[in-house]
Parts: sequence; structure tokens; C-alpha cells
Amino acid sequence: MIVQQYLAQIDELLARPLTGSDAYHLVTLRESRDFAPPNDDWDELMRTSEEFAGELKHLAAALDARWGPHATLSMEGYAYAFMDPDDDDLSPFFRDLCESGYFGDLLYWRVGDRLLAASVGHEDKEEPVVLFAGVTGSREGFPT
Repeated sequence: MIVQQYLAQIDELLARPLTGSDAYHLVTLRESRDFAPPNDDWDELMRTSEEFAGELKHLAAALDARWGPHATLSMEGYAYAFMDPDDDDLSPFFRDLCESGYFGDLLYWRVGDRLLAASVGHEDKEEPVVLFAGVTGSREGFPT
């Protein structure tokens, strides 16, 4: 089952050392093809986005079983902060997500002294859809 592969990648991600207060790791769990012309099929993009959202839902259920119910964090405020040239208060973790175009809601879990996040990202209509996970030791930017 593909969720088991994602869980194995997440276990590896969680085992990586974090050095420094701003340390984090991101990993692509799955990436679609790009949708740049002449491959700009809107219907296929929508089907792909729905498929990735379904995989995230299954992954979240497996992670909920391990670490309890996830919390959800909207990336909307971070996207606005990222686009504001006068705002440089984003933590490195959230800045990297924004630079990658990953503005979808984050699902996250507390795992020991770390936070594990997962989501689906899609920078713009020509770019691939990406299912990703990230781990950080910093609580900066997360609700307390």
C-alpha cells in the first residue's frame, strides 16, 4: 500500500537530526507531472489534485492512529506575509513552504519535541502537484 511507503519516508524524516533552533527537513512524498503547455489539461489537473488530496486524507488517518488527531493550520496568513516585501518575520520553515508555492492547509502532529506537517502543494497551474511532509523542531509560526 502506498501509505506504508509514505510512512516509511516520514519515519526516516523524523530520524534525521535537527541542528539549530531553525532546523527543519522537507520531503516530497509524491509528485505529479507538470501541466505546462502543451500538457495543460485542466480536467487532468483537477483529477490529479483530488487524487493527491485523497492520499493526504489516508496518510492523515494513519498518522492520527500513531500520534492522535492532527491539527490544521491555514497557510493563508503566511502567503500574505511572504508576498509582503516589508514582512520578514516568517520562520525558515514557513518561508521555504511559501517559496515552494505550498499554500495549502497544513495538517500537523506533535511528535516528541518535533512537529510533523503534511499537505498537498501546487505552486501554479503549470507546476506539478506535490504531496509533501516536513518536520521541524521549532514551534515558531505554529499555534501554541
